[in-house]
Amino acid sequence: MRGSRADGVDRDDDDPFRPNTTDDREKPRAMRSLPAASLSRWLLPQRVHRRAVSVTVETAADAYDRDEPVPVAITVRNPLPVPVTVRTRAPVPWTWHVDGHRDASHVPEPLPETDGQLVLDRGERRRFHRTWSGQFKTDDRTWAPAERGEHTIGAGLTVADPEAAGVYDETTVRIR
Repeated sequence: MRGSRADGVDRDDDDPFRPNTTDDREKPRAMRSLPAASLSRWLLPQRVHRRAVSVTVETAADAYDRDEPVPVAITVRNPLPVPVTVRTRAPVPWTWHVDGHRDASHVPEPLPETDGQLVLDRGERRRFHRTWSGQFKTDDRTWAPAERGEHTIGAGLTVADPEAAGVYDETTVRIR
């Protein structure tokens, strides 16, 4: 078929630099990619997904003045060559705390009671930044400065016992 112009395009089956007839384009030319995230969810047990993920907490310095904000970097990483999905107890996949007080608050709002999940692609690393003001929220409107001394800043996924599951980390800073 030479020069068919039914759809406004010059087509020629014999010329490799011109498109073929429209009937030839309906045949599949390549296999579609596999849904790797779904396959890894079905084939790998949940404990493997959870063990693959690591959480690290870092601060820029070890000591800060009493009125100085403390920048905190939380890194969640999947080193595996396959995607992982970790089921969480809340739609919020991770939380951070200072001295055991979530979000540096003595009156934290409760997390929603619906399950969620954290999905990390193969080799993916996510980095989150928070800043602790060096104060603790004591009620809805009042913040009190932290005492001088050492304070522990930690972060973990919202799973049952994140420390035992290996999806938790903490660091210590000194307030002077």
